[in-house]
Amino acid sequence: MPKERVAEWDVMRGIAFLAIVLQHSIGQFANRKDTSLFDAYTLAGILHLIKFGVPAFVMLTGAVLVYNYYGKLKYETFIRKRFIDILIPYFLWTAIYYIYIFPAKSINIEWLKEVGQQVLVPTQGYHFWFILMIFQFYLLFPLFLKGITWAKNKRDQNDTWTLDPLLVFTGLGYMFLMWVSYKYLPYHASSYPSFLQYFITNRNSNFLFYSFYFIFGAVIAIELERWRKIIKGSFRWNMILVIVAYVWVGYELFIGTGYSLPINLNWSTTLKPSMFILVFSELIALYMIGMKVTQKNHWINILTSWLGKYSYGGYLVHALVLGELIKFMDAFQMMYPTLNQHYVLVTFVAFVIVSAVSTLTCFMLSKIPFGRYLTGPTGSTKKRM
Repeated sequence: MPKERVAEWDVMRGIAFLAIVLQHSIGQFANRKDTSLFDAYTLAGILHLIKFGVPAFVMLTGAVLVYNYYGKLKYETFIRKRFIDILIPYFLWTAIYYIYIFPAKSINIEWLKEVGQQVLVPTQGYHFWFILMIFQFYLLFPLFLKGITWAKNKRDQNDTWTLDPLLVFTGLGYMFLMWVSYKYLPYHASSYPSFLQYFITNRNSNFLFYSFYFIFGAVIAIELERWRKIIKGSFRWNMILVIVAYVWVGYELFIGTGYSLPINLNWSTTLKPSMFILVFSELIALYMIGMKVTQKNHWINILTSWLGKYSYGGYLVHALVLGELIKFMDAFQMMYPTLNQHYVLVTFVAFVIVSAVSTLTCFMLSKIPFGRYLTGPTGSTKKRM
């Protein structure tokens, strides 16, 4: 029998979806040459506050999988369901994006070959890398589950908190990996064989570079009530950590970019030690927000839970919606050039429109026959806890 849904996870998923849409909206305007220095750094500052988007999805994936499948995983059934829920919508949307970008191309064997290449190495859908990365966790989930099960059994036998040292050592190892990713790999990639150069260049789509967040979610799922108490009790210290890490990351961006435009948002990659500390502290804060929101059945709870329900389909479609909206907004700005002086406002207008249109599109698609093959899973109506 399926377990009850954990209410805060639905809220967190919805907020994470909004964070990703806002990140991509910021990316459309922060780097423009006519963006003022003030607006560019304001958008960068907002970007740092919402960099938890992808890590939050990875963490929630680890939490949900362990919560639902601990002690009862049937891998063939599990992976078949993920293939239908995750990969089929990805295949279909890859084809849709390809048709959108190259509408004049005839659908033939060569076309299928090109779309197949996009499935394996997505270059037209800039956000599709996440699907390839997250599916690696599904493929390797039995190994993660065995590790978590071993740690829990050790704890139960010895009556010690074995999972805490596991998380600490994993965090320290991940911090070192972030250092290697940021300080070493970019400058030594050419010294490796070509096949390794590919993995180094595309390390953002390698599950190892997001593994800590998955394990963190898994540990939370194993000891849900305990971690709820830990997160509640860490509020003040975590806020100090958020502020310190936020200032640190902002300083790194300023040192790297200075007063020149456009600013280089590559300094704000999640794959570096300072951003790891910031994102981890933001995830703790996000979990606190999720618990607070679910305590009352007000509109924020309803809205974020609804967004979380359609977040996967919304994620797949949002880049297409954003691309079309940018075309319209650019044409509008040519008629009203004074809008170029208000890129922070323009960014948030784009964010609101894209978030609404993407989720409503997913909602409508989910209501048509076979719509689930375009939207992916949209949750269930089981009672939440």
